[in-house]
Amino acid sequence: MIKRGVFILMFAVVVLTGTVVGQQQLFMVDIGGLPFGRAGVKYEHMILRRFSVGAFGDGHFMKYSGVSLSPFARFYAGEFTAPESFFVHMQLTAGTFSGPLYYRQYDPVGKDYFSFDKDESFTAVGYGIGIGRQWMLTYRTGLELSAGFQYMLRNTDREIEVEGGDHPGLYRLNGITQGEPVDNWFLSGAGGLVYLRVAIGLGWW
Repeated sequence: MIKRGVFILMFAVVVLTGTVVGQQQLFMVDIGGLPFGRAGVKYEHMILRRFSVGAFGDGHFMKYSGVSLSPFARFYAGEFTAPESFFVHMQLTAGTFSGPLYYRQYDPVGKDYFSFDKDESFTAVGYGIGIGRQWMLTYRTGLELSAGFQYMLRNTDREIEVEGGDHPGLYRLNGITQGEPVDNWFLSGAGGLVYLRVAIGLGWW
């Protein structure tokens, strides 16, 4: 099911970016995520004076490694039109990753949590929204600064049974629910709730 979703997202990008020929296009390298374990490339196709579609392709490293694809749509507002203006950005993301999964078991005596973690490969899908600004530094060179929020849902076991050890029993996957341990997946890297992009590259039309 997840693999089918990844395929649909990739197909949508091809269709959206390929249906209009001769419009402004940008190809950029994103370095804004390097401190958080992400590097990527961006392709953007202007299909209207204030509207564009495209995709980010990202490689992830550090705590979580993997690749992801993020098709997006943008609406440009402000004094100038696309691609040189402020914009609102909406995206869908799908990817495959490997890294630690953190589980917890509540301890009613100590009123705390026992923890358990394991390394695993998994897929994830999500969505995001953000704002940004893009400049054309020269006729062919562009710069983008953007930031936003995203939520990435992991396709993995929500509960596991741990046998043996000091605290056997049922463990639940950490999330972002108030009062529970926050999973590292949501703090930085591939699943970070907040993302930052600094991209520079070339345009042609």
